[in-house]
Amino acid sequence: MDGQTDTTCTHTHSHITHTHTHTQHSQKQTEVLKKSSLVFRKKSTDEITSGDSCHDNALKFESRFESGNLRKAIQVRPYEYDLLLNPDISSNRHHQWFYFKVSSMEAGKTYRFNIVNCEKPNSQFNFGMQPLLYSTQRALSGVPSWTRSGQQISYYRNHFERLKSDGDDQKKSPSRTFYTMTFTLTFPCDDDVCYVAYHYPYTYTNLQAHLSELKALASGHHIWFSHQSLCTTLAGNACDLLTITGPINDEDSTASISCKDRDYIFLTARVHPGETNASWIMKGVLDFLLSTDPVADELREQFVFKVVPMLNPDGVINGSHRCSLSGKDLNRCWINPDPLLQPTIYHTKALIQYLVARDTAPLVFCDFHGHSRKKGIFIYGCSNEGGDRAEEALPRILSQLAPLFEYSSCSFAVEKAKEATARVVVWRQMGVQRSYTMESTYCGAETGMYKGVQITTEQLEMTGKVFCQSLLYLQSHPPPAQGLPLATQSDVQQGDGDGSDESLLTGLDLLNESAVSTDDSSYLEATQTKDELHV
Repeated sequence: MDGQTDTTCTHTHSHITHTHTHTQHSQKQTEVLKKSSLVFRKKSTDEITSGDSCHDNALKFESRFESGNLRKAIQVRPYEYDLLLNPDISSNRHHQWFYFKVSSMEAGKTYRFNIVNCEKPNSQFNFGMQPLLYSTQRALSGVPSWTRSGQQISYYRNHFERLKSDGDDQKKSPSRTFYTMTFTLTFPCDDDVCYVAYHYPYTYTNLQAHLSELKALASGHHIWFSHQSLCTTLAGNACDLLTITGPINDEDSTASISCKDRDYIFLTARVHPGETNASWIMKGVLDFLLSTDPVADELREQFVFKVVPMLNPDGVINGSHRCSLSGKDLNRCWINPDPLLQPTIYHTKALIQYLVARDTAPLVFCDFHGHSRKKGIFIYGCSNEGGDRAEEALPRILSQLAPLFEYSSCSFAVEKAKEATARVVVWRQMGVQRSYTMESTYCGAETGMYKGVQITTEQLEMTGKVFCQSLLYLQSHPPPAQGLPLATQSDVQQGDGDGSDESLLTGLDLLNESAVSTDDSSYLEATQTKDELHV
């Protein structure tokens, strides 16, 4: 435009070029990825132009990179900008996730940013949450980290009307107006290149790099680790499927449970692209399961883990908050998923049905999510009226082991609006009694040792580790004392997604690591071939 806009497209990543290169894009996909984030400046006459600047040191904005989201930046005062977010692809809704680059700043100056087209009627930004800032200059000097930043943060309804959508809930948003999230930032360095995000980013490229590390780790530790492509997405990206377990040859194993008799644990995450906290918990799960910790050894001897770590790769890559490229919420498609428009859900459901048909239904199914309006980490399950309340055992165990877990926020009600979600369909259609959605805050804890502290990636990863540890209690120990309070029905309706290590070791008969061959050809009972997975 006028020299103040960085127009370099940076949406090429070595880990995704095999399915998502520019040469492989259709024209529509290319247009989708090249999202404009132009800087306009408002003159004293209120005429928006791309020419004369009202301030010589205007910031430059860019969002055309993986998972980026910023549609437009409008300079309204010398150090203040109104920002507009992109809706999800093929949709005019779900303005929430933001992730953009800003440069040409002055150190020590206070800049105000107003994101003026948010949709949620409330946000944890009103209750102590701060956005994330990454400084490349600080990273080059040896401090490569995202930090909670921002002051004078507020989230409130504005007077900008939004178009009515078929997905609008009139009870939740009768006014159909947008909301503004405003905050100030003081950048640490002159002419820095900084990134600002809603929450700690976790991209498809991050996942592929992590899976490569895990494969190398598993090969050196005599762990069965299978990495397959469950299917391809609308944009041609691979949806990863992982299988993790212990020794697979009974004659070589010291395990008390043979491979063919092990229970299955089925875990999924990131069906909603903006819920990056779910990926950080999943990272903790995978790191622990492939570690040499004696509890991890025992878990691999007891269970076969089937893991789909990212159910919506296209949405993640394109910076969407909730939907896939088809514009649909994939966690509302589980009753009858379309194999063409919702391939990741279709094939994931088919794999669970295949396990059920083999009489190896998962002992636990859990779908990891993020929750934008509540604190803590908690679980939604499915109540079996008149049953043994077995679905409550795992949340009770987690409440004893995980400092961030809030049992009082858990609920086992099955609402009509959630009947097409993963946890309800897996429970109702496939008979998995322990079928859960685990929700994680973007902010922090309501009670306990972390009250008042904003959540970090380390805490999210630790939660993944503790989730794994709790599975041994589920199998070998009775649940903790009954009687903990559950969330009320009104608490559930607010939803928007669907101890210590020493205490765990007490009383467990932990096994030493066993040497075992990891020859793929010997694995017959605990996994399926790629062709079988598509049945």
